[in-house]
Amino acid sequence: MTTGSSQHRRIRGLAAAGVAMGLLAGCATDVRGEAAAATTLHDWRNATYSVTCDGIVPDGFPATLTDGAAWVSADPSRPPYYDHYEIGFETSASGDVDGDGDRDVVVLLQCSPQPSNGILEEAQVFTADGDRLGVLPSPRMLREESILAPLYDPAGLTVEGGDIVAAMTAYGPEDSHASGPSVPITVRWHWDGRQFVRVE
Repeated sequence: MTTGSSQHRRIRGLAAAGVAMGLLAGCATDVRGEAAAATTLHDWRNATYSVTCDGIVPDGFPATLTDGAAWVSADPSRPPYYDHYEIGFETSASGDVDGDGDRDVVVLLQCSPQPSNGILEEAQVFTADGDRLGVLPSPRMLREESILAPLYDPAGLTVEGGDIVAAMTAYGPEDSHASGPSVPITVRWHWDGRQFVRVE
């Protein structure tokens, strides 16, 4: 698994090559929460997403990824007082999530608000026709003994038997933000027709 710092450097490098967006995060309008790809509907590395940066911007803002990365301006005079957001595509997984027989897609995105050294993750789920079905609950809901949220293992994101199965790494009692998490966990989510609920 790539460490947070190296993943952050990778996204910064991709974002530098991407198209800078002149959008204010706090002023975005007409965000429908759909993924419209720049080339084809299912080119998830080149698509526009409505991103909340794992809840930091509750109303969301549009981020158009180019080759898997986006750099989106923020309004530094308004909460949460960041200059910009660096968005990166981590991975995707497909399978029938909503039970209609078609293959849906789970897209794992990474968001780094700047200036900061933080990396946040957001998993969005899209139907076969590209409409957003929903967003998986925040990893922050999975904190147990740690104040830090677990991190996804991109290689371990799958759809199995209609459920979204996410391999993650949680922070143990001896772990720190600098060292990173070390406890492997697996979280399973099921779509109940309205929202994603955790399968114990």
